[in-house]
Amino acid sequence: MNVTPEEFRAMVRAGWDEAEFQRNLIEMANNLGWRVASFRKVRVQRKNGRVYWETPVAADGRGFPDTLMIKGRRLLISEQKVGHNTTTPEQKLWLNAFEQVGAEVHVWKPEQWREIERTLRA
Repeated sequence: MNVTPEEFRAMVRAGWDEAEFQRNLIEMANNLGWRVASFRKVRVQRKNGRVYWETPVAADGRGFPDTLMIKGRRLLISEQKVGHNTTTPEQKLWLNAFEQVGAEVHVWKPEQWREIERTLRA
């Protein structure tokens, strides 16, 4: 996805939420030849009627990064954040573990769209 500076500013102003940001990131990565895995939250309703959203994971999965991308010999791990959101302690543990095995690790915000595009094109 190649956007003009005006389009980029419009996207940031449009106020993407994390889901929209992730969808656009995955689309661009796929268009550039990356294989992408992503795990999204599901709606859970308890018997008592309580509803919440969670990402179904097992074992040490809590905090697993938003996207895992592979292209050629590159393994890229990214966490997408919007607004003032920051990584959780569990997310930091995963990101550090991926870094230790040589993966490219990024925490990206929509404002970094040009940098993201450059990284995926490299």
